[in-house]
Amino acid sequence: MTPWTMMTIWGFRGRRSLLRFRRADWDEMIRELGRRGDGRRESGGFLMARRNGDRRRVVRVLYLDDLDPDCLQGTHIHFDGRAYSRLWDLCDTEGLVVVGDVHTHSGDWVEQSDIDAQNPMVAAEGHVALIVPRLAAHHIQPADVGVHRYGGLAGWQSWFGGNAAHRLCVRRFL
Repeated sequence: MTPWTMMTIWGFRGRRSLLRFRRADWDEMIRELGRRGDGRRESGGFLMARRNGDRRRVVRVLYLDDLDPDCLQGTHIHFDGRAYSRLWDLCDTEGLVVVGDVHTHSGDWVEQSDIDAQNPMVAAEGHVALIVPRLAAHHIQPADVGVHRYGGLAGWQSWFGGNAAHRLCVRRFL
């Protein structure tokens, strides 16, 4: 087996990975999404990379309710578009770029809802949206999530199960 075809339960290590996480960062993101959703509502965040670094390497998560404190009302996320100005300001001051987003769904369904598909958080080709099942209330591995890449006019490309794990690299060290 070549290094490009090596697999672990934490995802693919090679060129096909769309996003890369340190295992501790992945685990912290899942815990934090679960905490913010309190087991009863969706939660989410923006996945950030260094502007001048590997744009697949997620170095920070900016949680939606930190940018818009009122967005987690009811069972769904209602993110106010005015909060994007705060996001862009943080990107400028900290040298970050948005490479994706993550949000939770209740149950095991990790496909995009019609609202998700029609309203990408960042409508830029290559933007990756992760959907985490069960409101992130339990341990989640890459094969559990839905991975969706925005292709502009071409729409979304989605992966699930083992195919999703191939698109995410979650390792102890990066």
